[in-house]
Amino acid sequence: MWVNGREAATIPVNDRGLLYGDGLFETIAFHRGRAALWSLHMERLATGCRRLDIPMPDADRLHGEAVEAVGAEKHAAVRITLTRGPGGRAYRPPADATPNRILAARRLPEDLERQRSEGIAMITAPFRLPAEPLLEVPGQPPGSDPLQGMKHLNRLPQVLIGVACRDAGVEEALVLDQAGRLVEALTGNVVIERRGRLVAPGPHPWAIAGVGLAWLRREAGATLEERVFDRQELEPDDAIWVLNSVQGIRPVVRLDGEARGSGSTLREWQRRWVEFVER
Repeated sequence: MWVNGREAATIPVNDRGLLYGDGLFETIAFHRGRAALWSLHMERLATGCRRLDIPMPDADRLHGEAVEAVGAEKHAAVRITLTRGPGGRAYRPPADATPNRILAARRLPEDLERQRSEGIAMITAPFRLPAEPLLEVPGQPPGSDPLQGMKHLNRLPQVLIGVACRDAGVEEALVLDQAGRLVEALTGNVVIERRGRLVAPGPHPWAIAGVGLAWLRREAGATLEERVFDRQELEPDDAIWVLNSVQGIRPVVRLDGEARGSGSTLREWQRRWVEFVER
């Protein structure tokens, strides 16, 4: 683990990331020392820093530290956690923050290739997220939320859903809101393939602005439709994929115990992902 550019395993106990979840994180895949989606991760991190009023670290410096953290691993993921650091009074942050940046590298899941080729099991999450934004800013368009799409450190809803996945012995959960709309999966965005066409539910105020989805949006162009998608719209022949920037595209072959197909274009999109991201 690296803290502020040095190998370390501790941070101060008065760090606001520990006290209030006051910070952001990115998890970035490195393949043979290369992070093909680095710029998209930095764009999302910069957006979060701007909204939370946390100084954005130098991206080149972060990249150098991430490469050091990966070391000789050919395929690894680096989690960058950026906290506001210490200071302030209760919820009121200091005017001049001194952020802490924490980097930790790990190997990719050993069964990732199996999940991509054979598929994964999914349950419908037992908890539903709110249908409306958490916060609204006067004067901004209805439905806008300053926290929308951010990878902030407040992830307790996802932890509870993760407990449900663990207890059910499945890899993923389909997350809905209180109106029955698809939000995302536990660890990535959801993509529906229907007769060769792709649909990404959203944008939703509680969904992460996924880097993997940003790549797919760029590559798929007009063949990808993004819209509100209700759970009751899901047809038996629709394929469900889970997409994130570390694990790529994984097909769901079982939802709530019922078998599902993986779609006619899955292998082509997986091939394109590997070509761009992992080689």
